Amino acid sequence: MTTKPSKTLLKVIHIANTIHVGLLHMSGGKFANKAANLPIMLITTFGRKSGKPHTNPVVFLEAGQNYLVSASGGGVDWHPGWYLNLKHRPEAKIEIGDKTFNVQAEILTGEERNRTYEQFKAASDNFLKYEKGTSREIPVIRLTPAGE
Repeated sequence: MTTKPSKTLLKVIHIANTIHVGLLHMSGGKFANKAANLPIMLITTFGRKSGKPHTNPVVFLEAGQNYLVSASGGGVDWHPGWYLNLKHRPEAKIEIGDKTFNVQAEILTGEERNRTYEQFKAASDNFLKYEKGTSREIPVIRLTPAGE
C-alpha cells in the first residue's frame, strides 16, 4: 500500500509543476523540455473528483506511433495524481513541443509492463533509483493518439 503525501509537499509539487508547465508553454517547448536525459511532454488529465483538467510535465519514450510514460513520481512512495486520474478516466491531451493531440491511455501489466519499464531504466539511471526507492510497483502507461 502506498503512503499519502503531506499537504505541504503536494503544494510544493503543484508550484514546481506550474512553473515547469509555464516555462514549456512560454518557450514553445524549447526550454525545460528534458529531464533524466529524456524528453518531456505535458499531459493533461481530468480530475477524478472534479473533472477539471490538470496539466503535468512527464518524461516519455516514443514507441512507434505511441508514447510511453512512467508514473514514477521521482521515486516517491505514492502514485502521482495524474496517474490516478488516467486510471479513472483513460483519456488525456498531450503536448510535445508545438504539437497537441488527444490520447487513450492503457496501463501496462505483467511482463509487458516489466519489459517496458526496463526501457526506461536503459534510457536513464534515475528509473533504477526510483524503483529501489519505493515499495510500490511503478506503473507504465501507453498513450495512443486518438483515432489511431
